[in-house]
Amino acid sequence: MAVFRYPNWRWPDVSNALEDVERARRHMDRLLSVFTGGASSPESSGVFPPLIVAEDGDAIYVEAEITGIKAEDLDISVVGRTLTLSGERKPEETENVCYHRRERKWGSFRKALTLPDDVNPDAIRAECKNGMLKLVLPKAEHVKPRKITIKGE
Repeated sequence: MAVFRYPNWRWPDVSNALEDVERARRHMDRLLSVFTGGASSPESSGVFPPLIVAEDGDAIYVEAEITGIKAEDLDISVVGRTLTLSGERKPEETENVCYHRRERKWGSFRKALTLPDDVNPDAIRAECKNGMLKLVLPKAEHVKPRKITIKGE
């Protein structure tokens, strides 16, 4: 049996493969936006509120931009470690108006995210002010950090 060596052979360079895939996805989104009126995916439709999620030792904080969505059109639920925000942004109906451009999107949305820790569902606070929804989700007692004292001799 003969063994051949290829001295110039190298592994293919795949370091930019993910960038190429992402660039192709953006090109497809741009192409499809011609047929979908500018929104090629639910995430880019403008209906889904962008979120900020943060935490400290006592609570998890969630902020959502809900401009144009009334509090009664929102539904917030927590099951286990899953927070679900759902609702509907309704269009403003005006009679005898000819729109030249309507960039604000409307429709139903549902966004579920996994929380980093267990929370106390009975102590959750929600506040809606100036188009911002702010949630404070206190952590469950069993996940809060505790100081352990050491007994001496």
